[in-house]
Amino acid sequence: MAIEVHLEKRIVNNKVMRQADTKSYRDYIIVTVLAAMFLFGLFAYGWQHYQWIQYGYRIEEAQRKKEQLAEIGRQLRLERASLSNPQRIDSIARKQLGMVVPVPGQLVTFHADAPLTIPVPQPVRPAQQAELQPQPAALEVKR
Repeated sequence: MAIEVHLEKRIVNNKVMRQADTKSYRDYIIVTVLAAMFLFGLFAYGWQHYQWIQYGYRIEEAQRKKEQLAEIGRQLRLERASLSNPQRIDSIARKQLGMVVPVPGQLVTFHADAPLTIPVPQPVRPAQQAELQPQPAALEVKR
């Protein structure tokens, strides 16, 4: 049987100074800058795409709200037209409020630019007086 002996010599490299490899350092910087630019472009594209989707949602919401407001506007115009119908107003005035058409001489019209004078009432003939009942005076103001 043979005996093998291995001698090991430890080498201390504490005092050895390595030279800086400027080419590999420059390559490292270039690769890092290119990767950063690529990531920046990727994030910019992602942000723009996200904003594009958000603006699409906002536009759809605004269009839906516009349609709702247009429908409400149509309903309000229809309601205004039905409420301002002169026949409806006349029937409510006669039936619910007990109003009647004023007799001649009861109606006094004032104009905004005319001086304030009250006209003298015209005398009513006895034949007209019998068919007319006493009614409250009605005033109409025109501007």
